[in-house]
Amino acid sequence: MSPRVYRQSARASAVLDTEQQIVDALTTLLAERWFDEITLDDIAAAAGTTRQTVIRRFGSKTGVLSAMAARMDASIRAGRWSMPAESVADIVALLMDDYERTGDIIVRTLGQEARIPEFAAVLDGGRKGHREWIADMFKAWLDQLDGQARQDRLAQLLVQTDVWIWHLLRRAQGYSAAETHRLMTQAIERLLREDKMN
Repeated sequence: MSPRVYRQSARASAVLDTEQQIVDALTTLLAERWFDEITLDDIAAAAGTTRQTVIRRFGSKTGVLSAMAARMDASIRAGRWSMPAESVADIVALLMDDYERTGDIIVRTLGQEARIPEFAAVLDGGRKGHREWIADMFKAWLDQLDGQARQDRLAQLLVQTDVWIWHLLRRAQGYSAAETHRLMTQAIERLLREDKMN
């Protein structure tokens, strides 16, 4: 590798590192404060860089939010589709791994949805991805149903696997991760047993 190519490669790597630090900074700040309370200067300080660098890389605070959402979505997709799930317990285990990492920040973001217009696209993308994943993971069960019955069951599975269920069990009621996994699994299995009984 020539010295010029090496310098260009090192510069590109440094840019990516800086961008990652900026996105990580916003992620950390969102765990502590509301989005509209966070300034570009706050993000820059937490990332160890300057306001000008944040603007140059992302254009605005909303640009950093969009980048954070895209990276979180990629991470969630990689984790949730990381291995085949053969049972409801397997599916809930994948979901729990995700929610244990991202659940708190997702709930905090949902709590700001009504007053922060920029969150609409972020959260809509997350809902779409979750719906795709549920339809894929529960395909064997859903394919046993037709028409309205299938749509109803998909809607019910979306409710039973929603981040708010995790939040209510883990945070509001203080259940452990293992207990939350058990309770969510039991609720979904009970729901799916109704199809076999009909």
